Amino acid sequence: MQSNKKIIMLVAGGLIILGFVIALLAFALAGFNWNSFNTSLPDEETSYSYDLASVSSLTVSELDADVIIVGTDEDKIKITCYENKKDAYTIQLQANGNLNIKRSLYKHWYEYIGFNISNQKRTLTVSVPKKFAGEMEAATMSGNLDLTNFDGLAAINTSTASGQITLKNVTTNNHLNASTLSGNFDLDNLRTDKDIEIGTSSGEIQFNDGKIAGNMSISSLSSNIDLVDTSINGDVSIGNSSGNVNLNKLAANNLSITTLSGNVRGSILGDPGNYTITADSLSGTIDIPRSGNGKNTFDISTSSGNIDIEFTAAN
Repeated sequence: MQSNKKIIMLVAGGLIILGFVIALLAFALAGFNWNSFNTSLPDEETSYSYDLASVSSLTVSELDADVIIVGTDEDKIKITCYENKKDAYTIQLQANGNLNIKRSLYKHWYEYIGFNISNQKRTLTVSVPKKFAGEMEAATMSGNLDLTNFDGLAAINTSTASGQITLKNVTTNNHLNASTLSGNFDLDNLRTDKDIEIGTSSGEIQFNDGKIAGNMSISSLSSNIDLVDTSINGDVSIGNSSGNVNLNKLAANNLSITTLSGNVRGSILGDPGNYTITADSLSGTIDIPRSGNGKNTFDISTSSGNIDIEFTAAN
């Protein structure tokens, strides 16, 4: 039995040494240059342009590159990207007016074997006239997504798996939906005529200077939610598991905030006499104004977090 074990160990050791020798010989034949094992191809910057009049909506689908969609004073839509023959973009202007931009890989399975030695970070930039009034949809896997400077989009739908979503200086005549699994949100100066929905699993949500004509729904599992100088005409629903909810001069008619272990703190614009306020915490402290039994509702519930809310007069 011991003899068999020794034989197996000797064979295994010999195979390891043989593999090392083969790898060393391959490295020597390559001139001791790691780039010889690189399976990636160099990228080239390319650009495409489309007349705004022919485009009614925009769809962007990306993998790992950062996506920047920016409103400009130009008259054409310009797409700037980095491509090679194995990794490029499929861009189609469809019959319904949808301009579809999609990352496409043209590699065989065996081309994924090897090293990918590249320090270049790709960026897909889509410059769109800021007066564009169509619907915009953008999604990435691990890249960041920036959408800025638009005056009146029809609707916005954005999503990432792990990249950050930045929405700034954007007005939409309909809804705005944004979701990510683990990326953060940086939201600033947003205007919507309908509802807004924001969701993440573990990313931070920072929302400054928003004016929402419809309802607002925000959800997170484990990160903080910060709302600053934001007003909502409809109902507000905020859900968080273990992160804090921080409010600074939030204006809303009906609010519902629920957390498990996170704290709820901050200021509400208005008179507490116009609200029916209820607050509940199993093990945390509660400091809220006396309920005025008004027509508006403000419900706060947490399991172990603290609740500290004050009302301030609107300017």
